[in-house]
Amino acid sequence: MIEVRREAPDGPAARALWDEYMALTRERLGEDFQPTEDIFGNAADFDTWLVLYEEGEPVACGGLRADEIKRMFVTASARGRGHGRRLLGELEAIAVQAGHRRIRLLTTEALVEARALYESAGYVVASRFRIEDRTDYWLVKDL
Repeated sequence: MIEVRREAPDGPAARALWDEYMALTRERLGEDFQPTEDIFGNAADFDTWLVLYEEGEPVACGGLRADEIKRMFVTASARGRGHGRRLLGELEAIAVQAGHRRIRLLTTEALVEARALYESAGYVVASRFRIEDRTDYWLVKDL
């Protein structure tokens, strides 16, 4: 059974998924990578935070801060089953209900799976920029 719940962005499920997300990001970007509020947002800034559960286990999360999707992540063991697409659709629907006509998100070249999902969901590159050894992308989608 799949269930999407609104939860606190600093709750137990979010913290566990965040830790895995940071491990993956450091694995791909290097141990020197430091998460910042500019990149990931501050838990207090989220308007909405969702956690997707599969059979009672938290497997994906993400949030909205105004017109921006932040911290979207699917745990490695749950990838390839449509959870990312489901979560993205839920976040977009909430953005539409809030009156947003466009949504944006920040991603990096190292998160290949995420970039493929966003592209297949209609996101386009609004800008790209280099930070040290990586390229980051602002992606946008008209809702």
